[in-house]
Amino acid sequence: MYVTRPLSLYRDSSSGSGSDSGLPSGPNTGVLVIEDEGSERRWFFGLLKAKSVKVPPFPQNKLMKLWYSKGIHSDTDDFEAMLIPVLNQPSNSNQYYVISSDVIEKGLACTSSKECDVKNSCCFTYIFDISPQIFDPRNVYQQFHITNRYTFFGRPGGFVSKSTAIDGIPPDFLRHYGWQARTRTLKNFNPTPALGVDDALRTRLPELDLGNPVEVGKWYCPFIFIRDGEVGVQMRKSPYYEMTLQQNWEEIFGCYNDSGGGGVMVDVCVRREAVLVGGALLAAERVVVSDGIMWFGPWPSEVGLSMAIVERVKWEEERVGFVWGRNHEEEIERVLRREEFEGEGVWKRVRCYVLVERFVLKRMDATLVLTWEFRHTHQIRTKWENEN
Repeated sequence: MYVTRPLSLYRDSSSGSGSDSGLPSGPNTGVLVIEDEGSERRWFFGLLKAKSVKVPPFPQNKLMKLWYSKGIHSDTDDFEAMLIPVLNQPSNSNQYYVISSDVIEKGLACTSSKECDVKNSCCFTYIFDISPQIFDPRNVYQQFHITNRYTFFGRPGGFVSKSTAIDGIPPDFLRHYGWQARTRTLKNFNPTPALGVDDALRTRLPELDLGNPVEVGKWYCPFIFIRDGEVGVQMRKSPYYEMTLQQNWEEIFGCYNDSGGGGVMVDVCVRREAVLVGGALLAAERVVVSDGIMWFGPWPSEVGLSMAIVERVKWEEERVGFVWGRNHEEEIERVLRREEFEGEGVWKRVRCYVLVERFVLKRMDATLVLTWEFRHTHQIRTKWENEN
């Protein structure tokens, strides 16, 4: 899951390679660099916006048009792609997934071939390029190190791509020395700041009387980590998904003081974990893991999350005390405890609440994809009402 940082933060660095190279804590995290007003370059008396990108990092709220000149007549070859930073790498590592936006290959990840795919014949060398593939974050052949090519005068003169795999050979276009980049409009993505988890706010916990959930964390997930229909359609309609972490208290028990006693025995069963797809509660047996994807729901309405996202969600919950069950039966926990009234007078009514944390995944049009709820049974609050 990715946080956002403004491009101006990196352009302010005299080196051009990023003044803030750190990553947020935790596994499977990354940084989306967002082009902002402070990073814009203008020309022609400031009337026109420069769209060429001279140095990394590349902005993720833009589609990139990559091109190079070839032949004696300077013909150009180009293709459009999203350049998404590789997970768990700082921005100044300049490592990217290159996701094609071409009509036929839209939404597929450029993939390096291997040295064993190179064939020699007479005086010629042939490299059998691999067509773009469905993205897999475990596939190092889909990761590229992109740096500047420098001119004789030490100025940036385009880019050079290398596969991060030791024996990887980038596809034809990315093999060219000194290709150029320009920004294009990326439709359906107008990001607002996403800073990950606000640990102070999360630890504070919301007020019992607060009606609406409190947002304590926010990220963006590139569509390549979500299985939500055909990838080309995903890339066009929702190139990124919004993930938020919310907190609220949920009533699990309540009763009136009919006996006039000083306390009450709470005995209730709580579903500790629940997944809702499109707002509908999902049975535990509808969750299946296959080829690095955790699938939620029955076909054809199922939704898949990359295990990179799943592992991050689990880490976030474990660090605040959630304990995972060993089987589906352990998703239901019996809460049995004695609550004593310590106020003045006689209590009239008591209510018990459990802390609920939920990850909410939405498309860029704000439609709900999935909700993953966790009830923290070690965080229970009691509210007493006195007789007037």
